[in-house]
Amino acid sequence: MKISIVIPAYNAAACIETALRSVQRQSHRDWEVLVVDDCSRDDTRDVVRRWALADDRIRLIEQPQNGGPAVARNAGFDAACGEWIALLDADDAWAADRLASFMPYLASGRHDLLCDRLALYNAAQDKVVASSWPWVRRPHCIGMQELLLWDLPGQRAPLGWSKPLFRRAWLNQHRLRYQPALRFGEDWRLLADAVMAGARAELLPFAGYRYTMRLAEKNFSQTKVDTVSPLRLHREIVRQYGAGWPLAARLAARLRGWLIGGLDAKARLKPAVHGKRWAELAKLLLTSPRCWGILLVHQYEKLVWYR
Repeated sequence: MKISIVIPAYNAAACIETALRSVQRQSHRDWEVLVVDDCSRDDTRDVVRRWALADDRIRLIEQPQNGGPAVARNAGFDAACGEWIALLDADDAWAADRLASFMPYLASGRHDLLCDRLALYNAAQDKVVASSWPWVRRPHCIGMQELLLWDLPGQRAPLGWSKPLFRRAWLNQHRLRYQPALRFGEDWRLLADAVMAGARAELLPFAGYRYTMRLAEKNFSQTKVDTVSPLRLHREIVRQYGAGWPLAARLAARLRGWLIGGLDAKARLKPAVHGKRWAELAKLLLTSPRCWGILLVHQYEKLVWYR
């Protein structure tokens, strides 16, 4: 079974070889890599060309202009030839058995979308420090309620960080792609669109994807902190789909929206704590109850987290 692996790349010369090497080390050998360069200003294209010369399963797609990760991934999806499409970011990597671990599920014909857990990698420490969603110990169906409750502010690894495998024929049948204008939350939005289109989606209990945490000191992520776009995206999803949700999902949406509304205050909370500005901290906690909610989500996850 052939897997198409889409890697969007922007100024990734310093890290993309690690990503490509992790694909070459896969025990499952039937794959192609589509590196979509989004008008990098460094040597990313030259690095990928060298790898493509040495391995004809690797292809470079050069975008005519910078469009962001959603546009780059869409270009990779359109060029893919595999039965399934897998995602890999240029600053991340895979465990050597990741694709092989997926194979029994891909071959069953019972799924349209599959995710695994994330191994959270701290580049400053050069080690995996935790794994996401430790409560998932057997295949777990992903519905809208999971997408809302497992993607809350304060979580160490929101579900939107997952890097799914999509059945290509199903994506094309439903004409699903990333929304081109999105530069934040595009992964979560596509998951939501897929689930609402009826995707048979599951989260699997192994952690084969090594995710480079954005808060690490040595980090190649190009994403900037944005406290406005998450609320706008959440409201768009609720407006488009919320009328048909059961009560539990509607309540989950209200909780998520309420917590997202506190992101601005949370962005001020951390420097106040680190700077020991106690008067500022007390004012934030008194004037923004949502900060308490975000802190409670984070503390709850600390209680259940393990490697």
